[in-house]
Amino acid sequence: MTAHASRSGEPVDANGSGQGNPPFVLPIYQSAGWVFRSLDEVDAVYEGRDPGTIYGGSGVPNHAALEACIRSLHGTQTAIVTAAGMSAFAAVLWHLTHSGARIVAAANLYGNTLRLLGDLTKFGVRIDTIDAGDLDQVKDALRTPAQLLIVETISNPRLRVADLRALASLAHERGALIVVDNTLASPYHCRPAEHGCDIIIESITKFLGGHHDLVSGCVTGSREIVEPLRLPATRAGLISAAFDSWLATRSVTTLSVRLSRSSATALTIAQWLERQPKVAAVHYPGLPADATYPVARRTLREGFGSVVSLEVAPDRAAVDRLLAALRHIKLVLSFGGVATTLAHPATSSHRSLAPEQRAALGIHDGFLRLSVGLEDEALIMADLDRGLAAI
Repeated sequence: MTAHASRSGEPVDANGSGQGNPPFVLPIYQSAGWVFRSLDEVDAVYEGRDPGTIYGGSGVPNHAALEACIRSLHGTQTAIVTAAGMSAFAAVLWHLTHSGARIVAAANLYGNTLRLLGDLTKFGVRIDTIDAGDLDQVKDALRTPAQLLIVETISNPRLRVADLRALASLAHERGALIVVDNTLASPYHCRPAEHGCDIIIESITKFLGGHHDLVSGCVTGSREIVEPLRLPATRAGLISAAFDSWLATRSVTTLSVRLSRSSATALTIAQWLERQPKVAAVHYPGLPADATYPVARRTLREGFGSVVSLEVAPDRAAVDRLLAALRHIKLVLSFGGVATTLAHPATSSHRSLAPEQRAALGIHDGFLRLSVGLEDEALIMADLDRGLAAI
């Protein structure tokens, strides 16, 4: 995807300049169709002998630019940009499972991931869930052959950090591939490939995009394992839009600046929340009291992430009063943006789980997920103080 044909049929380079000096910013290639000059050229592009673009849905220079960024951030050999984080999961599951296959998955995965795995059971795929923090339980689960072990670097929303190196070793000993959803950590805080993980998924919508203005995802890893996913992903229309890829390429250039600030603020906010009498519990891997703090110290780098979860009284009306008292922080059912937001997992990401499933995960009406942005920490704490006072 380094060159393509222009409207006039003349070659245009990856910068979109055609002739003369190139633009500093990659243009948006908002085209579904692409011009070919001969059938031989069609064959050459399809067969990979010549660079070029076949169809907007198969990838344009904007996708190539973003994929290069993802490879660089993760230190991986290849990356495929998809229409959403769940599209990346769909591509992985579709290509690497079959009727009779077995998947071992962390029980505390993001709610939509659990639902997608549940959808596979009607095709004869067996799903067994485990506590990924209990390595003995994982080891026992992998005694029965499995194709995949699926975990999150930092679980959403309980923020438990997985021991990726140990989990990768256990998976490989039993002939399984390990798939890691790295969205909450992002490559700024963790590069799972360095811990031996095979397939890494990111919801680019969150921290990589960083501005709540795009929806995209990616899957990255070794060329041998990940590149074969490209054809089925393209065939199924799972590739992201050119404009979203352009926006994401813009955003990843500020990833380290944004996350160094927001993760440092998140630690301060977590420490402050620990002292608030109306907060029953705080979940943040950077707190020494957190159950996964030792694992977080050896798995994460450059801080512990920009998300803090907290528990208040499990009273929906009280939570509504808290939300109404806030002046700055908004209720937004996503995370990872430059503005601080709150989410309520019981009524959003985990709402379709059975009550007993939510209870087992510790998600109740008083459980809140705080995505810390770039504001001054005093402003965030003052707003949370107003909210807590209303409970």
